[in-house]
Amino acid sequence: MKQVLMVTGVLFFLVNGLQAQNPRLAMYEASPLVVNPAYAGKFDAKFRVGAHVSMMSWDSAKMMHNNVYLDFRSKYNKNDPPRSYWGVGLNFYRYGHATSAITAMFPSLSIAYHAAMDKRGRHTVDVGFQAAFASGTYKRLGTPEAPKKFNYQPEISGGGFTYRPDVDTPSTSHSYTDFSIGVNYNYRTTRFRFESGLAMYHLLYPENDILQFDPDKPKLRHRGVFNMSFGFDLDQSRTIYVKSMYWADGLFWLSSSNKDRGTDEYKVSAWAGVELHKNANKDYKKLKVNYGLHTRSFRTIMPLVSVLYNDKLNLRATYEYPMNSKNFVAYRAKRMEVALIYLLTPKSKVVPYTED
Repeated sequence: MKQVLMVTGVLFFLVNGLQAQNPRLAMYEASPLVVNPAYAGKFDAKFRVGAHVSMMSWDSAKMMHNNVYLDFRSKYNKNDPPRSYWGVGLNFYRYGHATSAITAMFPSLSIAYHAAMDKRGRHTVDVGFQAAFASGTYKRLGTPEAPKKFNYQPEISGGGFTYRPDVDTPSTSHSYTDFSIGVNYNYRTTRFRFESGLAMYHLLYPENDILQFDPDKPKLRHRGVFNMSFGFDLDQSRTIYVKSMYWADGLFWLSSSNKDRGTDEYKVSAWAGVELHKNANKDYKKLKVNYGLHTRSFRTIMPLVSVLYNDKLNLRATYEYPMNSKNFVAYRAKRMEVALIYLLTPKSKVVPYTED
């Protein structure tokens, strides 16, 4: 337990020091509680701690986005897996930059229930709920005599709040409470793995105008996230994974009046990729490297490297680069991402870590 607290403290210090939310992260699996609250406690250990940093740039605009989390399981036994258990996760999202007029943080609590659907445990289902508290601060850049332009770019700037740049306000702040739900299905045999999840964020349409001057009171509309993964064993030592995720911001099912519909734009991104993982076998070594190649909407390319030590410490890195930024203006952002994930089961043997 002391190790978990120590690592958690170090990762929280890292996030606060870096000052960074863009939820559409390139390595979306490295921040599972941002993708689906049903992932709280979904891993092969007792505790999981993670930190995820995304350094983004778009021409002259730059932004850093950080996420850190801690989650645990109510039951864990490697040799006799429980048929059902609870997972609880704490997630801390933050974004901000010296050239950004808005900084915000999004702490959240996720609770998930995991259960086997058959006696052999091949079919399992995960159901999760998340409550988040969003707090944003607006501060005018420069002075009225010498104002500084906020170079806003939707592909790299943090979300969650909206504002009107023509309002002459030195500074203000706003907060709201948000709720989300998610479900995930898994099928697993000795050589095949399948997973599919669906999550819905911003269930109650919170009012997100940080200046609170707009008479229409814009609301944050739904965000839908759908992910799918297939895994096939090529042999005893290698598994290939085909993964995808669909992310849609601004889903709207209220009346069509301007007052209710809000001002958030409808934005869609789709990820797809292939990864090659090494499995534990008789020739198992403490250090192993996995590789992958992903794309976002088939307009960027993201090579992925994942290094695992003793199957409990995982370091991941990727660099997203646009393939044709001249024709696809919305995909001009470049980003470098690094994530560190640590699994721990106190007073127990080291358990293998898998990236399923």
